[in-house]
Amino acid sequence: MAMNDNTPKTRPSGAAPNSAFFIASWKSLEEGLTLMAGTPERERLVPETVSALRKAQAAGDPPSKLLLRVLAATAFLSDDSPIRSERGEVGAMT
Repeated sequence: MAMNDNTPKTRPSGAAPNSAFFIASWKSLEEGLTLMAGTPERERLVPETVSALRKAQAAGDPPSKLLLRVLAATAFLSDDSPIRSERGEVGAMT
């Protein structure tokens, strides 16, 4: 039988139809950010970063804003350039 637009689509067993959420534990996020850290200096900032993200969630940040914070933190922590320049200028996110 040939598939056409009228043929029902099947999902792999266990797949949730129209799943609207991505869920990860804070521990998983911390482990992922640690693995992605671009420098040892940035790796040392991971626990503090995750703590700040947790506080933002507890303070009532909407999911879209929290996601933006997670993405910004990921970009910052995965950067491999020094946080401070040789002249002492700070390049960290504020």
